[in-house]
Amino acid sequence: MLWIEIQKLILLANLINVINNMASFFSRLFSSRENPGVKLIVFDFDGTLADTRSLLIKIVKKHLAKFNISLTEHLLNVFGNAPLQDYISLAGIRNDFVKSVGQSIEEDFIAEYRNIKSCKNFYTIKDIRTKKVIVSNNNTEFVEKTLHFWRANFFDKVLGANHFKDKVDAIQKLGKTYSVSSDEIIYVGDKDVDVDVARNVGCISVIVSNKFSWSSKKDILKKKPDYLIKDLGTLSEIVNSISSTQITSI
Repeated sequence: MLWIEIQKLILLANLINVINNMASFFSRLFSSRENPGVKLIVFDFDGTLADTRSLLIKIVKKHLAKFNISLTEHLLNVFGNAPLQDYISLAGIRNDFVKSVGQSIEEDFIAEYRNIKSCKNFYTIKDIRTKKVIVSNNNTEFVEKTLHFWRANFFDKVLGANHFKDKVDAIQKLGKTYSVSSDEIIYVGDKDVDVDVARNVGCISVIVSNKFSWSSKKDILKKKPDYLIKDLGTLSEIVNSISSTQITSI
């Protein structure tokens, strides 16, 4: 009798294990992963979607020159890596002038939005069927006006530097807002530091390297991005490839 009871317990344990495995499978299949794949694409703006570098540097140079500050090679290399006020503080503007100088520079940026050209194959993004958000160290109004001028109404949200502490924090909050995990997020940028941003978030990095980019291809490759592309035209292929891989893994 004792042996029979032990056999029953073993069978019951095996049955419970099978049920738990099935529950785990269906949970992954029908919960947040019922449509596996890329759920959110976060884009940098300057150099990734818009050809802005030369114009923005020209404007910043003009304002820094009023304080007898010139853009050194180091300042040029880190340009765009942080919100504007942080950057001009780094350049040497006194703290009590940072806000007013930053506002003056942003006003000049905004006034130029009609002169901004989109990067190569920008409009192919429209056909990618997932949520698309711009997170930029530039001014929100500047980005939104530029998009409106381009008639590019296919982004779900625009977050300029006045809306977040840093890009890592911004992307993590977007993940919570849209209930997506980090491996379902792609971050698209054009600078070597964008690889670091994606890595700190835990998401997939796609870096565009061409004449519009703010970092050299050499510097980008040193950071080993997940994907390196020549222009935005191949982004949809990468999204489809990642989504297919995630579907297979279920």
